[in-house]
Amino acid sequence: MKRKIALLGTLTAIAVLLTACVQNGTASDESSSIAASSQSELFESTVGSGSEASVETDTSIASTHLADPYFAIFASKQYVAQYHFQEFTGDKLEDRSMTVAVDGADKAIRISGENTDMTYLTLNGLAYEINHLKQTIARNEGADPTEEAKDDGIIEAPPFKDIGSTYVGSWEDENLIYEEYYAANGDRMFYYFEGNLLQRIRSASGENQFNLDVIDMSDTVAPEYFALPENYEMLP
Repeated sequence: MKRKIALLGTLTAIAVLLTACVQNGTASDESSSIAASSQSELFESTVGSGSEASVETDTSIASTHLADPYFAIFASKQYVAQYHFQEFTGDKLEDRSMTVAVDGADKAIRISGENTDMTYLTLNGLAYEINHLKQTIARNEGADPTEEAKDDGIIEAPPFKDIGSTYVGSWEDENLIYEEYYAANGDRMFYYFEGNLLQRIRSASGENQFNLDVIDMSDTVAPEYFALPENYEMLP
């Protein structure tokens, strides 16, 4: 049986289909309070302070939203974003960190935490699964690079499907301003800000919810994010 190593199958399960296995409600206060300097320098000159909540229900009115600079970064396909989330493994809630590095068509998504440390890499049109605990690399030689690239656009990073998203409005919750959008895939997306810095992303698909704390975001992408470890075993 062919080994299917596709970011769609893996990370869609994490970000959408397995949301029932993730803790509902807001993410941890500790990680959501982190605003990295690189994120601040990147966006502070682009948007206003966002200190007061406003409501816009008429989406035909052109306006600047707090999420706009982040949508522009995601669309640029050259950035590194670090997130924190929590996931149930059996009956145990475990912390996870996720680093998403994007450089054009090359993408590296590393998910680490207790008993797991995996990188899902798309490099030069080929898909790899890197197990850092076992120090192995599996290659999906049968993958269709065109299909992979199309699928990756859904889940490489929030807002998952930002193209076609519809702005609903903005409100205040726990001293954070949040903006709500309807995504093209039908999900509801919520972006939480402290000032103009993105702190948390919440997606809602039906009754399922998934929360990401934004730890850091930068438009500088180092080549080592996309390097295959030289001392790892390449699986057949």
